[in-house]
Amino acid sequence: QVGKCEAKTEGRYRNSILADSVEAIIGAIYLDGGFEYAKQFIEKILLKDIEHKQLFYDAKTILQEIVQGEENESLTYELVAESGPDHCKEFTVVAKINDKIIGNGNGKTKKAAEQMAAYHAILELKNVSSK
Repeated sequence: QVGKCEAKTEGRYRNSILADSVEAIIGAIYLDGGFEYAKQFIEKILLKDIEHKQLFYDAKTILQEIVQGEENESLTYELVAESGPDHCKEFTVVAKINDKIIGNGNGKTKKAAEQMAAYHAILELKNVSSK
């Protein structure tokens, strides 16, 4: 739970606050159960889906590498919608390979929306290739 001011400014989504919260949880586990329990928590909970998190944060780079590995394919991002007041915009972007939409994403910035579109595109490509 965050304070009223932080809630109004969407502080619960700020990376520094989230990081401090996780640090406090790990510290509490360490103080209560010792190093081994803290280590188990980190390994089983936080590192469990590290590949997924890596994929999300590097999605544009990873998608670019996938597309570059194929002949005659080009990757583009297109802004398709923009909504909200200037201080709180929401952007919608689609990722395209050769003009075919393969993923879409939303974000508070164009870059964040592109990253989300790339992430969804990679998931789609993995899904198609596994069938």
